[in-house]
Amino acid sequence: MKVFKFYPEHRSKFHFGNSNGRLKELFSSDQLFSALYNCAVLLYGLDGVEKTLSETLKTDLFSSLNYGMHFLNLSNGEIKEIFFLPCPFAPANPDKGYKELLYHKKAKKIKYLSVGAFSLLRKSWQKEEKYFNFNLLDLEVLGGKFACASEEIEPLGLDRAAREKINLFTEDAKPKLVVSRFNDQSENFYYQEEIEVTYQKAGDYLIRPFMYFIYRGEIDRWLRTAVRFMADEGLGGKRSQGMGALGKVTEEEWADEIFLGRGQYCMSISSIYPGPDEVDKLVYYELEERSGYIYSQHGRSLRKRRVRLLKEGSIFSQKIFGQVIDISPEAFKKHKVYLNGKAFLIPIEEV
Repeated sequence: MKVFKFYPEHRSKFHFGNSNGRLKELFSSDQLFSALYNCAVLLYGLDGVEKTLSETLKTDLFSSLNYGMHFLNLSNGEIKEIFFLPCPFAPANPDKGYKELLYHKKAKKIKYLSVGAFSLLRKSWQKEEKYFNFNLLDLEVLGGKFACASEEIEPLGLDRAAREKINLFTEDAKPKLVVSRFNDQSENFYYQEEIEVTYQKAGDYLIRPFMYFIYRGEIDRWLRTAVRFMADEGLGGKRSQGMGALGKVTEEEWADEIFLGRGQYCMSISSIYPGPDEVDKLVYYELEERSGYIYSQHGRSLRKRRVRLLKEGSIFSQKIFGQVIDISPEAFKKHKVYLNGKAFLIPIEEV
């Protein structure tokens, strides 16, 4: 597995919006693929990319853009990184009849699990009852919604108060005003939401967030170049205002252990558009709408077809594949517009 990591600068701003214009937690895999494709078209032209793209769609998989924490020891220069995955939608209770309100209130706030925490969680999967027999509060919770295994964080020597104060991103809503180009009169007052990257010190460590996605497939020239170009071009909305710059790009290889399992149940780490015969494999899921306008260098920016996708963290009773669908408007003839809804799954039963 190839992992591409991005290190945005301190106070970098992002606007990852949903169909309602509100901020969303993750930049999903279908959006990430579209961004990479548009960057490749800018670099090589449409004719130079279309054939390569059609082959890539058949075999390769992209995860959504996930978060991580980079810990730099300012005393000796040592570095530790913790990678996080979306928390599965399946319930996690210490036992089947667990009803304590405080547990559910705190556990509900946990949105992301580290790779180590996920490995512990999936050992507790109860296949018949379809839940995790696991106490999420036994994990070390950072900043309220990032949970990791104790062996991942304890070597850093951070006390509990410092762990609770870790905050990778701050959300802000700035007042904006629309001014008419015809009469210079203000017509609409609104708030623009944005996410700001924050570095912070805790003990001897400088903590900074990074983003990463996992890629399964062959790395070719156009993909690697498009990834690095995308880091400069930026992701999300409001890029004309300086938002979205991903910063430094690095690559690394991952072993396949986390993607191996002996059972059938799986969790998605990508957004998915399932096929008609795959819907009955759903166990736990949430839906997310995609709408808006085509971003293309060729032709008018028309509204694309509205669809609903399965969110990251959805649970399936067995492996599915998802599908790539054509969402081109009828009036748009310059080229096809595709949505990559292929499934990138990892097993949730013990290896």
